[in-house]
Amino acid sequence: MKKSLLFVAAALMSATMFAELQVATFEDVTIGAEESVLHLDESGTFESGDFIFQQEVADYGEWGVYYYGNLPTNKSDNEFASYLDAEKSANGGAFAGKNFVVWTQSYMGIDGVSLKEAAVVPGFFINNTAYDVNSMRYGDSFAKKFGKDDWFRLTITASLNGIAVNAQVVVDLAANGTYINEWTYVDLSEFGVIDALQFSLSSSDTGDNGMNTPAYFAMDNFGAAKPLGYEEPARAEFDIVEVATFEEIELEAESVLHLAETGSFESGDFIFQQDVADYGEWGVYYYGNLLSNKSDNTFESYLDAEKSAKGGAYEGKNFLVWTPSYNGIDSILLKKDHTVPGFFINNTAYAVNSMTKGDDFAKKFGKDDWFRLTISASYNGVAVNTQIVVDLAADGTYINEWTYVDLSEFGVIDALQFSLSSSDTGDNGMNTPAYFCIDDFGAVMPEGYEEPARAEFDEETAVENVAAAVKAQKVVRDGQVLIIRDGKALNMLGVEVR
Repeated sequence: MKKSLLFVAAALMSATMFAELQVATFEDVTIGAEESVLHLDESGTFESGDFIFQQEVADYGEWGVYYYGNLPTNKSDNEFASYLDAEKSANGGAFAGKNFVVWTQSYMGIDGVSLKEAAVVPGFFINNTAYDVNSMRYGDSFAKKFGKDDWFRLTITASLNGIAVNAQVVVDLAANGTYINEWTYVDLSEFGVIDALQFSLSSSDTGDNGMNTPAYFAMDNFGAAKPLGYEEPARAEFDIVEVATFEEIELEAESVLHLAETGSFESGDFIFQQDVADYGEWGVYYYGNLLSNKSDNTFESYLDAEKSAKGGAYEGKNFLVWTPSYNGIDSILLKKDHTVPGFFINNTAYAVNSMTKGDDFAKKFGKDDWFRLTISASYNGVAVNTQIVVDLAADGTYINEWTYVDLSEFGVIDALQFSLSSSDTGDNGMNTPAYFCIDDFGAVMPEGYEEPARAEFDEETAVENVAAAVKAQKVVRDGQVLIIRDGKALNMLGVEVR
């Protein structure tokens, strides 16, 4: 009986504490001008409701004055252009009213929030800042763009009379490919009676100098009870692309994937189209995306067309060789709308052999020759007003190592198109072999990546088209490229066509 009475008394005491605690809405804090932040003249505190909020002021002289801890703000939008927009919430403005607080990590170890008198704190509303969201979604000068395995976390601890409470409340501001971008309730009642709370931010993106993700979060209605009927809002999803590594597709050793008919294959979040053309006695030809696992870079004939200049893939075994189709198919489709970070590119052994030595179609390259890939993109069938140009060969040099290409400037797209061009072009089109290699399509640029050095052409003067030098002529007949030499018509495989 005594035990039951004690339990009831404790419950009544807890209920009383909840009822009497004055919530910090921050509407009683005078910030000053609209769209601004309260910066104290020196390190100190401000109050709202039954809580005391500390702010640290650090004067670094010529480097400026910086403010840490609790920063009251009334900024009402979520646009982010620079560090000056750090004190904005992810969805713009406060949970209720106009004012809210942005907290940023102090280096002086101050408490996050203190209570005027010890009490049970029900909870508060939390949000990311626009600064953090911008950084995690796109990356910045300090921090990486978040992937599905990255996380950004707030750990809350509490104390009573200077003694730590044996509990922690952890809030995943970002995790598992999602992030908070709406005001979300955090329950603190498990701490019990406390008189101070401490905040600590951590991230998967951490380097030698500490956390790279901006160390900010937003809070409002500190001390509030969870509203009746409250439902946690859905978290936003990062635009995370599943990279096309091509490794899930099985190929026979040292071979190329040739589809039985025009169609497509998939890897990661991408669809790769292949055009199959049957020319009867002239043979079957394959255009578009040709999946290969050929591991060396030796070139003896057209049968070696699907080899990279380096030999093999960027990573793993499989990679893609692209050659233009005459049916105008999109080069690559996306399964869903994305911002595509980039991919790794290389020349083919075929193109390098042709450019460095010349062949029956093409001239040996000189210092003024060039071989270029132009990448365009579209969204819902409408072209994006941007092009990305990759010089596969230019200024006496050429790519012969896997090299990263950034595609992020296209923004959100659902298709990409490729076009190859060359300084060595004749009446029947480009003479340089129209091939290049792709791997890890959709990949983010690796941390610490440095672009590899380009190979150099020798300094000999380029000769005229070799086909002309050996008294051969290139023609197009029924959509098929042929060499006419010594009165014979040869196809691309060197087989006579009658």
